[in-house]
Amino acid sequence: MSLASRFPAQSLPENPYLAQDEIHTAYAHCLGLESLPGWNFSGGLQDASFNVLQDMAPTVSARVLGHGLRLAPDDAARNVLARDILACQEDQELLAGLAHLYVFGLIRVFYNPNGPTPAATPSSTPPETAAQEPPLSIPSSSSPAVLRDLLMLRDGYRCAFTGSLSLEEFLQNGSDYDPSAPLALDQDLNVAHIISHPLSETTSAITPAVRAKFEWATTLGAIVEHFGGLTAHCDMLGEGNLHSPKNSFISTHRPHLAFDMLDLYLLPAKNAQQEVIPDTYEAIYAYGPALASRLRLDLQSQVVFRSYSVDGEVIPAPDPKIIALHAACAQIAHMSGVAECLGELYRGMDAIAVMTHPKAPYELSRALKTLQIVSAMT
Repeated sequence: MSLASRFPAQSLPENPYLAQDEIHTAYAHCLGLESLPGWNFSGGLQDASFNVLQDMAPTVSARVLGHGLRLAPDDAARNVLARDILACQEDQELLAGLAHLYVFGLIRVFYNPNGPTPAATPSSTPPETAAQEPPLSIPSSSSPAVLRDLLMLRDGYRCAFTGSLSLEEFLQNGSDYDPSAPLALDQDLNVAHIISHPLSETTSAITPAVRAKFEWATTLGAIVEHFGGLTAHCDMLGEGNLHSPKNSFISTHRPHLAFDMLDLYLLPAKNAQQEVIPDTYEAIYAYGPALASRLRLDLQSQVVFRSYSVDGEVIPAPDPKIIALHAACAQIAHMSGVAECLGELYRGMDAIAVMTHPKAPYELSRALKTLQIVSAMT
């Protein structure tokens, strides 16, 4: 049994918006969709598109969109989603397609079950990469090794989540650290990316009707820009530019994996006056602190990011807007039930390596369904 299945999705609460607000109407459409026992597509879809759309039940789609309204990172993103929901005019095919775009175009860019984000593709030369970027004090690097060195320097050779110090750093510079102070060491510190998929990757809606309605949804970057409002950031994080200090930090393996799976996210920390503390966050584990302790995530009470100046240049801190969008997607994924869907779709393929395995037919069916969904979105 997966972790997600042990923590069921949350039904949409009562409409929290003012009756005269268009967001109230959009949220009401989500409540209506949540009450449906199943899909009834007016166009009579019966092909592969139908299979893909119906795989995410009306309740899940409704909760993606409804919780998306509630947890949008800002009012602008909330208003955009509300207008998209209203534009569907309660058409089930369009609402199902919109929910799929949100899941596989937005939430998916933060979800990475396959380990560290790969290096930039060699298709862009350094001059081309530089031409794609807005000015930064330290340019985004297409070299993961260079990025790791920059982040180690900026993050003090420590894991952002646990505070553990790099064993390599301690062996080289142990005299710089107070021997009487408690100090956790770890030899497995690596770069954790917030957005983990190239935003230049092309995608599209699933059916002709959905494509016509949401014709702007041609790349992951366009979808992130539309739903997340990260216009300038999408330019910065284009092809080859995921390896930016604004999109990454240093982490040990266990919290890194949980963060990539959307089980761990960061919310702004506040002081006693409930004011947000800049670049300071509380690490939230989706299944609660007790289980986080059992898993030995060793989370600090606060996660603090800082920019760092070296030789007159600045290594910027992770961008708060990207962190906020990751947190929103993580919460929406768990509250809607999408976290379990993604976990099932992108689970490892070991079980079908030997086709005589008792679960081989199920695993093969799941793998084919994953391929079907991915193919429909490209």
